[in-house]
Amino acid sequence: MATEGTIEVTWYGHAMFGISGGDVTVVADPVPPEVGYRYEPVAADVLLVTHGHYDHTYKTGVKGRPAVIEASGRAAAGGLSFAGYDAFHDESRGRKRGPVVLYSWEQAGLRLAHLGDLGDRPAPEVLSALEGLDVVMMPVGGVFTIDGEEAARLAADLAPAIVLPMHYSTPDCVIDLEPVDEFTRRFKGTVREMGDRPVVISRDSLPQATEAWVLPYK
Repeated sequence: MATEGTIEVTWYGHAMFGISGGDVTVVADPVPPEVGYRYEPVAADVLLVTHGHYDHTYKTGVKGRPAVIEASGRAAAGGLSFAGYDAFHDESRGRKRGPVVLYSWEQAGLRLAHLGDLGDRPAPEVLSALEGLDVVMMPVGGVFTIDGEEAARLAADLAPAIVLPMHYSTPDCVIDLEPVDEFTRRFKGTVREMGDRPVVISRDSLPQATEAWVLPYK
């Protein structure tokens, strides 16, 4: 568990993250082994599910008895407050792939967001609600979500301290997505290839200008 005032962030592949800090572990969008990622079940106090597609809802990958949040609106769980915002999985207002929920919350003094399978630019009121983020987990792999170009534009508009790209092609992923390079080569800030797993983030370690941190998944 992270020390006071810090979070530990682990990427398990695809859109699955574990965030530990403040004596709470939040897991988002657990990915099934059919997608190609392997991991031991992850203990969680809170489970966030952004939408109902199979590659984001593998609850067998989460152990314990977490509070499950899978809808927009305000929710409290694990001593934390979460806000869920409605968005779309495609550029046709959900007619192709349905809705998604984007989540934001504060943990160990840091403000985080997970953007699920965001497939179109969020509504202006959602963009406004997501201002001032410290860490945002953002899809970049296109095909089923925003692509690298759209993600780079969104990162510039939201201007968080750290962007953690997700939902892109890797050597283990069996889903045909674009590689992370399609995002990083368009991203205007510093890109860091992180070797640590988990990566530790504190307010003191936040960069002054937005950076993209590419995390290992194993």
